[in-house]
Amino acid sequence: MRRKQELEEHVIQKFSYRCPYCDRPVAYDDLHLKPGENEVKCPSCKKKYIKVVLDNSPPSSPSPIKGEGKKGLVKGEGNRGSVKGKN
Repeated sequence: MRRKQELEEHVIQKFSYRCPYCDRPVAYDDLHLKPGENEVKCPSCKKKYIKVVLDNSPPSSPSPIKGEGKKGLVKGEGNRGSVKGKN
């Protein structure tokens, strides 16, 4: 019987972050980047660019919105929230 071979990831080399304009290394350690788009100014060439940071947390499940649904709606009224017999 064959044993399944386990794969391991090995980091060979890490590259520093670089400015897209002047190609010089940029350190983001001292900047407080938030998830989403962040405007960054290169310390060497002084040009601004956008650094996108991904949010590593799993997406939250959508919560139902209170008061929505078909129960109690007048036929033909759409989803305006009209209750049968009350206008």
